[in-house]
Amino acid sequence: MENEAARVPSRYRRESKKSLFERLNISLFLSDFEKERKERGAREFRRVRKSDAVLFSPGNSGRTWLRVMLTRLIEIHYGLAGLPPINFNNLNKIDDRVLKLMVTHNRWLPYYKTPRKGRECKPYYGSRVVMLVRNPLDTCISQYFQWKHRSSDKNIHLKEWPDRTSSLTLEEFLHDDRTGVLRLCQELNIWGKESCKFKHSHMVRYEDLRRSPEQELGRIAQFVGIDASKEALTAAVEYARFENMQNREAGQSHSSEDRHNYRVSVGANNGLKARQGLIAGYAKYLGADKCRQYENMISQNLDGCFGYANLPEISPFQASSD
Repeated sequence: MENEAARVPSRYRRESKKSLFERLNISLFLSDFEKERKERGAREFRRVRKSDAVLFSPGNSGRTWLRVMLTRLIEIHYGLAGLPPINFNNLNKIDDRVLKLMVTHNRWLPYYKTPRKGRECKPYYGSRVVMLVRNPLDTCISQYFQWKHRSSDKNIHLKEWPDRTSSLTLEEFLHDDRTGVLRLCQELNIWGKESCKFKHSHMVRYEDLRRSPEQELGRIAQFVGIDASKEALTAAVEYARFENMQNREAGQSHSSEDRHNYRVSVGANNGLKARQGLIAGYAKYLGADKCRQYENMISQNLDGCFGYANLPEISPFQASSD
């Protein structure tokens, strides 16, 4: 059998050794935050190579909801129960029939391996990648409420987000170089351009998943190798309805493994992980003129492959109420 190390490019093997030294604190000139970012990036790099598939999404694009549906679908398909949300090989350890699915925002890997222009997604080239994307304006507004209500001070520093003591307004957050709409458009453009280099790729828009959850979930399941029945898809979608997720979150009825995803600001619905799930929900927070301004910004700066050149009408649509 071919040696696993031999299949890894030599440059990557050198970086793995470097990461070992960093974990041993031999690199004395890195701050604690820099060390943790690199360690997280090294862990992501290893997981990419060991995964059967990768689920990529920018933060606050609906990944938690999709993971809940996929986990419930896996339970039904394989006759299992009480599983935590799928995360890399956690379910494969319980039953080796279950795929190893790496879930990532690609937030840490670039700290470990500095991206090269035109090859930013190289670690994923050999992978089967599901790309979950969402209207950048809705995504950034959801991130604002996470920053304001849910994120710990440590995670804010790790992500290099604005300090919460700065008390940024929503508008300021949307224009900030670290968290703004333009930054997210640039990130998505890189993934859109690089996706043709993946071994296999499947892009799903959050808006399509909300409007036709059974159909889109079925396509995702088929892509990652799960031949799910229509009944199983229906049951998984029903289990993951936003009302059900919010009730479970409020009651903290989930595993300790994923508990960090459910930290809630007391008395604040905007602090819920499963917050609202709106399509074009930005209209609730911005006036009509501002909506048009941001829509034009997205149309002019986001690659047309994502389908957001002609954004939906300015009225919040809560697909979960269908």
